[in-house]
Amino acid sequence: MARSNKPLYKQIYDHYEQKIKNGQLKPDDRLPTEMEMAELFGVSRITTKRALDEMQREGLVYRKKGQGSFVLSPDEPEETENNKIIAMIIPSDGTGGRRVDYIMGATEYLDEKGWFLTIHNTNDDPEKERKFLLELPRNGVSGIIYYPSARNNFDILYKMHLKKYPIAMIDKYCHSIPLNCVVSDNFKGGYEITKHLIELGHKKIAYMANPYIEESSSVRDRFFGYCKALDDYGLEIEDSLIEVGLFHEITNELDRPIDQIDFFESKIKGLLSKNTGMTGIVAENDYIAVYAKKALERLNMNVPRDISVVGFDNVEMLEQLDISLTTVDQDFHEIGRKAAEIVVNLVETKEYSCDVHFIPVNLIIRASTAPVGI
Repeated sequence: MARSNKPLYKQIYDHYEQKIKNGQLKPDDRLPTEMEMAELFGVSRITTKRALDEMQREGLVYRKKGQGSFVLSPDEPEETENNKIIAMIIPSDGTGGRRVDYIMGATEYLDEKGWFLTIHNTNDDPEKERKFLLELPRNGVSGIIYYPSARNNFDILYKMHLKKYPIAMIDKYCHSIPLNCVVSDNFKGGYEITKHLIELGHKKIAYMANPYIEESSSVRDRFFGYCKALDDYGLEIEDSLIEVGLFHEITNELDRPIDQIDFFESKIKGLLSKNTGMTGIVAENDYIAVYAKKALERLNMNVPRDISVVGFDNVEMLEQLDISLTTVDQDFHEIGRKAAEIVVNLVETKEYSCDVHFIPVNLIIRASTAPVGI
């Protein structure tokens, strides 16, 4: 590499930036890997990783997991006055979720206003999210409804805020980035579901969640609601009754498949051994509640006679499987509709705002809860 006062990573960055600008590298062309680039320039892999990270951050390249780095189009399209397209970036939903209701709600509003909705599935891949966030505005999309799968891409989101690009986040909110967000009232849901157990006489109530509390605003608010209900009723918030970060424990298992029910059985055994008298479990979502119920059955315990279990989301598939779960119903349809309304208003009025909109939730009482001692 030629002598220069610039850091080595910046020299590599400049080299590829120039190739992209002069057309030697075209959109979707693949760049060398970190290792290939290190050999080419005679530098360390740490240096080439920094260069690629900077190129990605500045919107020069996008990455595909397991495939490498590819050139993004550097050209900004001309704005079209009559482009009435809103995009929704959304993770995969599996077979039993309700994220399609977000789409239905947004579509209903946009149809009434003469707008169109395009759907972009990220398959829970933050790099794919990043590519969509960079490319969709450049391709003339007037605004975005964004469901983040993880705490990523804050640099792009903050640039969108500075440019006043019309975007509304759904499912989660973030205090560090002033964006419009539409979310369920998760705090109220966590409070009401815990209050329901307390009023049935339960005093030792566990909390189980897939993410860590700090990873997701929705899960964090549900947990805070759980804590507030316990505190309001004079019950101790016991660390030994709290199991979070379960997803990380499952995915960090070494090279062997893990049986989810086996995993939850071991977790519940641990809770029971540490907490004599535990009679209730608040699960962060319905799927955790179902795994907990099945694990309890393996331990020859009855739900709700021995342990009451509650979930969150009101996933319809569980009713079809004859699992009568007490849960919290979220109005996904209204979240999608409200997010579409916000984005269209931002586009049409040019009046930029940054607010968090909370959509009410409903407690659904079914057969998985009962008074203590019944």
